[in-house]
Amino acid sequence: MITLLEAYKECARSVCTDTRKTTLNCLFIALKGDNFNGNQFAKQALTSGAKYAVIDEAEYAIDGKTILVSNALAALQSLANSYRKEFDIPVLGITGSNGKTTAKELIHAVISKKYNCHSTPGNFNNHIGLPLTLLSMPKGTEFCILEMGDNHMGEIATLSLIGEPTHALVTNVGKDHIEGFGSFENNKLAKKELFDYISNTNGTAFIPDFEAEVKKLANDVEKQISFGSDSSRYKVTFSGAAPFISYKNESGQEFTTKLIGEYNIFNIQMAYAIGREFGVTENEIHEAICSYQPANLRSVFIEQNSNAIFLDAYNSNPSSLNAALKSFEKQHLKPSRAVIIGDMLELGQESLREHQAIVNDLTKSDIEVYLVGKEFEKTNHGPSMYWFPTRVELLEHFIENPVQNTQILIKGSRGIRLEEVLEAL
Repeated sequence: MITLLEAYKECARSVCTDTRKTTLNCLFIALKGDNFNGNQFAKQALTSGAKYAVIDEAEYAIDGKTILVSNALAALQSLANSYRKEFDIPVLGITGSNGKTTAKELIHAVISKKYNCHSTPGNFNNHIGLPLTLLSMPKGTEFCILEMGDNHMGEIATLSLIGEPTHALVTNVGKDHIEGFGSFENNKLAKKELFDYISNTNGTAFIPDFEAEVKKLANDVEKQISFGSDSSRYKVTFSGAAPFISYKNESGQEFTTKLIGEYNIFNIQMAYAIGREFGVTENEIHEAICSYQPANLRSVFIEQNSNAIFLDAYNSNPSSLNAALKSFEKQHLKPSRAVIIGDMLELGQESLREHQAIVNDLTKSDIEVYLVGKEFEKTNHGPSMYWFPTRVELLEHFIENPVQNTQILIKGSRGIRLEEVLEAL
């Protein structure tokens, strides 16, 4: 009987979990979810061109075409780990409350100047996405970057066992997914799982000197490379943001990026340090950083209808929102300024307190405030702030009351979809 790894290689290392995306001669893996059972689609996948289907319910078996396993998800993860073991290359695991994706993309841009680099596509950073990322890794890959997302204890530990990172980066620890973790302390312990793996396997951790909590979590890691302070081995410093970030190298030479938000200097420092550590030249690093164009609703600057818009609508939590507001308040690109803020989701019992804290801080500013969502409705936001139940009502408001010559920040969790308000600005 053919093994899973043999089937994967016979399928030209092509894996599919969705019959709508079946490719010729791929390996279909029948995963299950709350509202679907992939076993029921195994025959359809084979008809659509899959060479084999991995199933975990015997009633869907087809002689010579299906591979029966006890658990399809576990089989996917085991297969990914088996394939990972065939590569003797640096594998960088990245996790953190904020900035994982931007850090990953910047580091990928830098490392790709010297190595054939493979990294997590999009947000494929969970118990399914990470294995699929590994299984899509080309044979000639020389460096791999794995983004690791989590919202419960134990997830990073599992992802680490699958991906076997040789290097680790925790961008920061903030108040994200408190509903799933139960507390901020648990969130910290969850991020520490990556450092625990690195410590147990004699790996190397990249440590941001400006993140005290991260430094504490990495206490047990023997091999550390720090960045972000004057004493760091590799350092670049913030120069300005008007609106795009400029930074200086150790020689005082200034570089201007396409990144907005003062907080992104930390991502620049991460990419610079990691690039230097792996032998990418200074010129190549600066070229990669300065040519990187953010996308996917993350830290995007748009000039539209006389307005200057800072769009960061992919995700939001207290730490990332506070950082965005702090950076925004330092900018004075237009005569008027406004912030459009959507609910921060998955904060559990901390939700009202965290939303009220944001409102309290904004009360002290001269910026016009638009709040969106049920969580902000519960706050004592007063008559000076506009509140709307959803983006739909907000959109209607801006259509009827056009905003002009204004500097605008749009920030909210993915579920609020605030980017749709752009059409009225």
